[in-house]
Amino acid sequence: MAIVSILAVLVFSTVLCITEIPKMLKERLYRELWTFSILLAAGTILAVLKSLDAEIPNPSDFIAWVYSPLAETMKNITK
Repeated sequence: MAIVSILAVLVFSTVLCITEIPKMLKERLYRELWTFSILLAAGTILAVLKSLDAEIPNPSDFIAWVYSPLAETMKNITK
């Protein structure tokens, strides 16, 4: 079943590339093309990893880890 999901994601990504990239090149939207490519690649990779049941970290865990020293400092200040 995973192979079907992966193929569906790859087909969808390919169709998006075929329809969107020529328009962007024709209108010389190079920054938008780079952004589109990076976001599509990231989304495709994450979708394939999710299809393979890989462990994908939650972005909010990273944010909590970054701000945890500040939270501890604020707790100590308010005591």
